[in-house]
Amino acid sequence: MDMIKIAVIGVAAVLLSLQLRSGKREYELFIVLGACLCIFGFVLTKLDVVIQAVNQMQSYVHLDVEYVSILIKMIGITYVSEFSSNLCRDAGYQAVAGQIEMFGKLSILGISMPVLLALLQTVSEFLQ
Repeated sequence: MDMIKIAVIGVAAVLLSLQLRSGKREYELFIVLGACLCIFGFVLTKLDVVIQAVNQMQSYVHLDVEYVSILIKMIGITYVSEFSSNLCRDAGYQAVAGQIEMFGKLSILGISMPVLLALLQTVSEFLQ
């Protein structure tokens, strides 16, 4: 049912923005931004379900808490960078959108380094 609400908010915002495109173009961005923030609010309500599922998986597999934390941070960085770069792109600022995406990718790479180092250490111990 929530997906229907999200779809209606998105389609209504786009249709309203298209109506304002010819006359009040400055309001178009505000309508789209408002719709995106509403959808973002719905996403935050679903985040609790994802965190509970990850915690349940952690109890089954006995993962290190640090790795689960890194995974959640990576998901958050991905969503925020995608969200903000799409808003910038819709506003016509492709260069800013590209820089946000680049920073998001580098942030994910930086956060994932402990996992990569642990993997290389495991492989190194296995080969010796």
